[in-house]
Amino acid sequence: MTTPIGAPAAGTPSAPVATGAGLALLMLGIINLFNYMDRVLFSVLLEPIKHEMGFSDARMGLLGGFAFALFYAVFGLAMGRLADRSNRVRIIAVSLALWSLATAACGLARGFPSLFAARMSVGIGEAGCVPSAHALIGDLFPPERRAWAVSVFTGIGSLGSMIGLVLAAALVADHGWRQVFFYFGIPGLILAIVVPLVMREPPRGRFDSTSANVAAPGLKTALSQLFANAAVPHLLIAIPFFYVTVGLSTWIPAFFQRAHGVTIAEFGRSGGVALGLGVLIGTFAGGWLVNRLMRRHRAWEFRLPALSALASVPLFAATFLIDDTNFAYGLLFLGFLVSGLGMGPAMSCMQVAAGPHVRATAVALMVFATAIVSYGGGPALIGLISDLALAYGLAGDAATALRIALILGLIPPLVSGLFFQAALVRQRRTTPALRARP
Repeated sequence: MTTPIGAPAAGTPSAPVATGAGLALLMLGIINLFNYMDRVLFSVLLEPIKHEMGFSDARMGLLGGFAFALFYAVFGLAMGRLADRSNRVRIIAVSLALWSLATAACGLARGFPSLFAARMSVGIGEAGCVPSAHALIGDLFPPERRAWAVSVFTGIGSLGSMIGLVLAAALVADHGWRQVFFYFGIPGLILAIVVPLVMREPPRGRFDSTSANVAAPGLKTALSQLFANAAVPHLLIAIPFFYVTVGLSTWIPAFFQRAHGVTIAEFGRSGGVALGLGVLIGTFAGGWLVNRLMRRHRAWEFRLPALSALASVPLFAATFLIDDTNFAYGLLFLGFLVSGLGMGPAMSCMQVAAGPHVRATAVALMVFATAIVSYGGGPALIGLISDLALAYGLAGDAATALRIALILGLIPPLVSGLFFQAALVRQRRTTPALRARP
């Protein structure tokens, strides 16, 4: 009889990697592909929606940011607690069905309230994906391979960003933005039916010293355990600050349309490919690189995201400042490639700080902070700054106003490295492998 994906082989609890772990990771990656694909869709359709609905940049920032991120964050905490206690595969399947249905519902919106509600529902659905998937990865792969596995999971998801950007940009001209939401939402409903049929729940704590039979603690106890580790608060700042550049990508298609005069389809063919390939190559390369670097010293799991954030900021700044469109696309590719190197390790740092029975809760806290700061606060603040720059005469046109806002948005990732280093210093107290060599 065939072993279900993710199920451990009977009688081999000490095997180096769970049976079917690679196939389970691939399935989780495909689900994450749909996650990213549906999430990036709004950024491609932002300008057509804005013109049809007559919304300001501030309102579009709320729809692209907080309408999704606030509910993604709040429900992510609840889903993290549920994932520490319940079947994570089923949680992912139900979540996928909900956000796919909500994505299709965006195409039915007739005004700000209905579009806000649809975007809110996308956030609620997607909230169940990342905490459950990260917790599963923690039970499918040993500690020395988790950063690589998280990078693969994130990298396949990043492929969804590129598909979403390119495909939506190609479809919107002929089919309209409403129909595009339907095209993207329906396939996810089909995948949601397949997931519980081919994946099984692995035992918790398979690669940890804690017994898998220990029950997940209550919320108060779980939070006490997490925050007893001084590295956790620093990671809850470092990771969201690092991911602000991902949140800013909500406005990048609109920026190129305004500043460079390209159409949505033109941006999709060039800018969408540049952005998507940059994240895709960077994330997979980062997984490979951190895997090699960690053989020398485990501290690279913290150092690589710090360095990639620092190196990517000037590339993004140049992207927003340069007038040559093709050169700007090249810089956009490089910026997301360099940033992508740290995306997997940045998230896996939280698994270093959390034990197996609070791991989903820890990831949910990370998702909460990232959603509020990166996916919610970033796009909303960019829209507000853009409107204010135009209203107070700091910019002569909408393109310049958005350029100013995007450059100011690069400050958080610039300082995220300080918090990764602080987290590393504190984690060394409890993790001998992270300590400096004599």
